[in-house]
Amino acid sequence: MRLAILLFSSIFLAGCAWFLEPGVVPDRAVPADEVAAPVETPAEASATGEGAMCGGIAAFQCDDGLTCIFEDGACHSIADAAGVCRKTGPICTKEYRPVCGCDGKTYGNRCEAYAEGVSVAYPGKCEVKES
Repeated sequence: MRLAILLFSSIFLAGCAWFLEPGVVPDRAVPADEVAAPVETPAEASATGEGAMCGGIAAFQCDDGLTCIFEDGACHSIADAAGVCRKTGPICTKEYRPVCGCDGKTYGNRCEAYAEGVSVAYPGKCEVKES
C-alpha cells in the first residue's frame, strides 16, 4: 500500500513540475530564449539619449546636453508625466511668439524656453496673478 501511495504521489508531483521550473507555463511550454528579461529598476535605469522618454514614474534622466521637455501644459503637475529628451541649442530665432514657461516666466518663443530647460505651460504671455 505504501508503495502504491509513493508511486501515485511521485506521478502526481511530476505533473506539477511546471510550477517549479522558471519559463514553463501550464498548457504552454515557453522556450528559455523567450522568457522575459528582468525589468530594469529605476536605480539601474541610465540616462537616455535624444528623442528618448524621460521623467515618468521611473524618473529617467536625459544625457548631458539634453533637456526633458514635457507636453505643453503638463508643467510637472502630474507626478509621473513623461517627456522627451531634446537637444536645446543656444541658437533660437528672434521670432516673437510669446509662451508662458512652466516656471511662470514669459519667453519670446518656444525655442527660448526650451533653451533654458523650461517646458511650455501655454502659448502667450504669462498671466499676472493679482493678489
